[in-house]
Formats: sequence, C-alpha cells, structure tokens
Amino acid sequence: MRKIVDSNFLQRDDLRVYLSASPENFAVLTDYAAMEAYKDNTLVSIYRSMAILAQYPAQVIVLHGTQHACGLAGDGRDYWRRMIDEDQTQGFANYCSLLDRAQRGDASLQLELLDLGREATAHMERMLTDARGMPGALDGIAQTYSPEELRQLRRPDAPYTEALVEKTQRHVMTMAAMMLADHPAVTSFPDAKEAPDRFIFRLALCMLLLALRWISVGGATNVSPQRIRNDLVDINFAAFATYFDGLLTADDKLASIYQEATIWLERFFSIRQAQAGP
Repeated sequence: MRKIVDSNFLQRDDLRVYLSASPENFAVLTDYAAMEAYKDNTLVSIYRSMAILAQYPAQVIVLHGTQHACGLAGDGRDYWRRMIDEDQTQGFANYCSLLDRAQRGDASLQLELLDLGREATAHMERMLTDARGMPGALDGIAQTYSPEELRQLRRPDAPYTEALVEKTQRHVMTMAAMMLADHPAVTSFPDAKEAPDRFIFRLALCMLLLALRWISVGGATNVSPQRIRNDLVDINFAAFATYFDGLLTADDKLASIYQEATIWLERFFSIRQAQAGP
C-alpha cells in the first residue's frame, strides 16, 4: 500500500503501526506535509514530525511539489509514478541522518533547517491572501444549489438526480479550467476525456466538495482566513491521495472529503480511485 500521509498523522503511533505491519506499506509525503513540519517552531516540529518515518526510511516515498503535479499531462495511469521525486525518495535515509546530526547540535545543519522553516512559514502566510478571497467566490456556487440538492450532496452514497450530477460536473470543470488557465506550470489544456486525470481537476473537485460543506453550514463568510487556509492545505492531501492507495489522516472532515472525491471520480467521472500499481 502507498498512502498519502497528512501532516497531523506524522506523530501518531498509528503511523508506526501501519509501517510496521508490512514492508510493503509506504508513507507518501507531499510538499505540504513537509511545509507543515518545518513551519513555526522548526527545530522542535521537524524532529518530532520525522521521528517515526526515520525508523522506516525505506518505506517513505517523497513526491515532487504541487506545482510539478499541476503541470503533469498525458495518460493518467502513470501520474503517480511521475509524481515521485526519485532523488529525495532514495536519499530519505541520508536526510534522516542529517536531521539526527542537527538535533545533536550541528549548528550549520540547524541553520539550513531554519531557512527551510522560514520559507515554509512565508508560503503559508501567502496562502492567507488566497484564503481571504474564497468566501466571495463561493457565493455564486451556493446560489445554484437548492436546499434539497445540498442535502443530497451531503449523502454521497444516495442516488443523485441527473441534473444535480451535471450541475456539479459543470462547476468542477469550470473551476479546473480557471485554475489550469492561470497556472504557470500548465503547458497544455486537456480535453474533456483527459481532464479528470489532471491534478488540478482533482484539486478543483476536492475544493468544490469543501465549498459545499461550508455552504451547507451557512457559508464561509464568517470563517477565519486561517481556517480556510488550513482547509485548502487539507484538500491538497485529498487530491494527491486519489492517485495512490488512500489517505492516512486523523481529520474526519478531510477523510470524508477524500472518500467523497473517490466516489465522484469513479461514479461520475469514470476514473478508478487508486492508481498506484505494483
């Protein structure tokens, strides 16, 4: 199994249980998992976040960053392979050794970690700008759904009307098209068949599912930018997880959004959820 690891799961004993159960169980790390581990109190959080993984370095897969994933095009069947950063994956054991040296007092390595921590914190702060614009962007989406449709969407196993499916598909395609057009790493625009394979499409799907949750409880107008920013980080984990064998998280809302995304991909966009093969 190759499962994406949410940052909140890195210090849980459940991760140790998962990795120790089989040498074929892999923890898959995204750039946001790393940023969450580095930000703020770097020389405390990074050691704690990597402590369990350092005991199983051969079972850790490190992915390229989100920007790389957004730029991937072509046949979606091998997306998960092209997402893997082979150099960082093969070098993870050495990275853990360097962390150990830093924790033991290597000042030069500590300075490097602090630089990474400042970069991670700055990136998260920049995300607050995007988060502040989210509530207004949701208003138009909210008005297109009736109260009954919103209730239906909160029950992903229930049968949906054709009109509800088409409306939701249209929203996802529109959001994905806007994100694709604006992203600097995107060099080609997918056709309708290829679009659901693209990372940006799946990110848009998870974003819409998150938005529908906000709408169902009165909207995001009164939600703090920090909370919205944290939710946007969470859906990044969910989108990546749709290419692998699942998601390791202690966040019930994130787990639910991931599960709903897999249902939409399989039932309404004809994409198999787990694409990580042998």
